[in-house]
Amino acid sequence: MIHLIDELKVIPGVIGASIVSFREGLKVANFPSIFKPERLSVVGKHLLKLYSAGRMSFDDLSDLTLNFDESVVVARELEKGMLLFAICDPTFNQNLLTMSLNLLHEEYKLGNFSDVTIPADVTPGVKSVEPSIPIEQKISASLQDLLLAMKEALSKILGPMAGFIFDEAVEEWLELGPPDFVRIEALIELINQEIAETDKVDSYRQLISPVLKDFQKG
Repeated sequence: MIHLIDELKVIPGVIGASIVSFREGLKVANFPSIFKPERLSVVGKHLLKLYSAGRMSFDDLSDLTLNFDESVVVARELEKGMLLFAICDPTFNQNLLTMSLNLLHEEYKLGNFSDVTIPADVTPGVKSVEPSIPIEQKISASLQDLLLAMKEALSKILGPMAGFIFDEAVEEWLELGPPDFVRIEALIELINQEIAETDKVDSYRQLISPVLKDFQKG
């Protein structure tokens, strides 16, 4: 992957680029060292959420462009859960970047590169990223069924964005403690923070309450 985004960096005005997986986090990046890997991973996941929301209104959504005072972020979803984004100066050559993204996307779909994470000594400021342990390996089968039901309930509240939001909340929940039902309220609180709207939070609680009670009964 690294040779592909290195080609983007030579475009005038492009500060750097990276590829982010929703489940694995940062895959590769060629930004200056001031851009921390952890933050790039967070930015990528938020961009994936924006993509999911955009697809609700635009089926043919291709590039996502966010304009700020001192920079522009251009992102493209390579496949579901895998996103490439570049941060550029406001004066960047947008036509050249779009053309390069088209060529890169074609290479990605053809599989003309190896899926590896760049070592720390290749790009300053980017640490080697260890593949995350799949959620399924951390949680018991019964609790997996409960989480799946909670995820399906969230889709009724948030639509297509629900999957990304729920998986991100579970990952954060696992980082804070063991995957145990006694901590399920902590997970629900993380999800509620993402839902944000009080009426939707209440609706979500109503949907999952029967599922939680059934789980407790065994």
